[in-house]
Amino acid sequence: MRKVVCLLGLVFLATVSAAAQDSYVDVFAGYSYLHTSPGVNQSSFKANGGDASIALNVNRWGSLVAEFGGVHTSKISGADVDATATTLLFGPKISFFRGSKLSPFVQALFGYAHSNAAFNRTTTASNGFAMSPGVGLDWNVTHHIGLRLGQADYLFQRVPTSTNQVNWNNFRYSAGVVFRF
Repeated sequence: MRKVVCLLGLVFLATVSAAAQDSYVDVFAGYSYLHTSPGVNQSSFKANGGDASIALNVNRWGSLVAEFGGVHTSKISGADVDATATTLLFGPKISFFRGSKLSPFVQALFGYAHSNAAFNRTTTASNGFAMSPGVGLDWNVTHHIGLRLGQADYLFQRVPTSTNQVNWNNFRYSAGVVFRF
């Protein structure tokens, strides 16, 4: 009986030390660039902003992600505007080689988008569905700090208008710092 208890104790200690080598939470903050194609009769434009996410690592390869992003632009089709778009997205993330120096990942996030624009003393705002499947690559500088070399997403937004719904097809690129706890 004593040998079994000692063996179980060793297995427990080995499991705890192995789990301590992995992070439980990853926090990302960085720059975000958005190239948007808003609809059939509207020209595309570019916007800059930020992106932040928190990932709860449920095992060695899987995570649950909550992401908040926001971008701003002051020119659309050569016209001066004050336009802002924000997203709040949630979903799964699959990481490959999480413990190595380079860790690629794929994710599919779904949620909410809000946009508003002021042009010629007229302000319009809309809320709608958003989704963002994408890929990325993290460089793990140390055990607790990494650099997100790039995250490329297809950001789809369904924007309701006064007469119907418009689908926006966007490309988003993000890069920044990852903190692991």
